[in-house]
Amino acid sequence: MIDMHCHLDLYKDPIALLPEVQKRCKYVLAVTTSPRAWQKTKKVFSEIDCVQVALGLHPEILSQKSNEIDMLLSNIQYCNYIGEVGIDGSEQYKSSFLAQKDLFREVVLTTEKCGGRIISIHSRNAVNDVLDIIESNVVNSIPILHWFSGNMQEVERANTLGCWFSISPAMLSGKKGKNLVSKMPLSKILPETDAPFTEKRGVPYMPWQAIEIADTLKDIFHLDLEQIKSQLISNASELKKGIK
Repeated sequence: MIDMHCHLDLYKDPIALLPEVQKRCKYVLAVTTSPRAWQKTKKVFSEIDCVQVALGLHPEILSQKSNEIDMLLSNIQYCNYIGEVGIDGSEQYKSSFLAQKDLFREVVLTTEKCGGRIISIHSRNAVNDVLDIIESNVVNSIPILHWFSGNMQEVERANTLGCWFSISPAMLSGKKGKNLVSKMPLSKILPETDAPFTEKRGVPYMPWQAIEIADTLKDIFHLDLEQIKSQLISNASELKKGIK
């Protein structure tokens, strides 16, 4: 099926997964944590039709990867998908917080100069900082808030700004996640796993398992399972039309 945020390169043996990914997935967005990882990953998956590799620099490792910033910005012109990028306001990343904000703003500005890109965005403990940059700078790009963990006011603001959301089964395991998702437009929701960092009974989620969110979404939106699955597939198709 569809997985709009998966670290395909970080599974123990990603090559071994490829036959099953090709067989069972319509679309997988393989986000990367650094430009060098993107460079290597796209070589491996370049011939796989159902996999798109996104160019990223994860905010958690910005301090260690600051020497790759120029590589990130200079390659945006060659990529329709950017991710994982964003801002993390957690205490352990406080020392790089301002640098994260500056880089995220520069990434967004660069995507706009290139005519717009689809951007998978990390916003843990920094939702309003991320939304401020989106509000001030995004015209043509399509922001997807990956694993949104803000509050009700922030999700409403994100809706007003036209943001999309990628949702994992793990996010829907708790009451907070379900409440947040209930405030998101169903037409702007996409499945994700964030695997291999999420697990089911001790085993990393597989990209084709992202669609499991449909079981919970049908109860939240009071629709049947096939209606939800059809909507999620339609959402992914509409998203891809947004960037030429």
